[in-house]
Amino acid sequence: MLKGGVVLLLTLALFLVPGAAGAADLKVGVIDGMDIISKSADGKKAQESVRRKMEELSRPVEQRRQEMAKMVADFEKQASVMKEDARKRKEEEINKKMEEFRKQGADAERQLAQFQEKELAPIFQKLEQAVKAVAQDQKLDLVFDKRQAGLLYLNPSLEITEKVRSKFGP
Repeated sequence: MLKGGVVLLLTLALFLVPGAAGAADLKVGVIDGMDIISKSADGKKAQESVRRKMEELSRPVEQRRQEMAKMVADFEKQASVMKEDARKRKEEEINKKMEEFRKQGADAERQLAQFQEKELAPIFQKLEQAVKAVAQDQKLDLVFDKRQAGLLYLNPSLEITEKVRSKFGP
């Protein structure tokens, strides 16, 4: 029994020690990708384009919201004097229109998300190329984005955002 435990420990040591030695040579860089994108000319252009699309999509939704609010307010004023069957029909009509309104809002959100993804895809690709260039220049093994990596602490010497920004362009 003791002999089997010693063999297991020796086997584990043989596999773990080379991995630990390799980890000591690991070079890591960290960027703030959103900072690079949001301050770049391409990023600002995309943000403006997304803002305009959001305004375009929100106009009909806002108009419909106002119509629904007026319809509900009118119904609430009249409900007490309406006959039971007329009141129920009006409630059903309002509920149906509310569901259509929710669907219209959800569709607008989906369209905006798709548009934003389409606008940002080439920018993220450009960022990826800039990161790759800096990582190869600096001989880095890993590069993390500090907003998405769940980092709780970052040694400032690992920060390469400015180097990537220079490769990314204005």
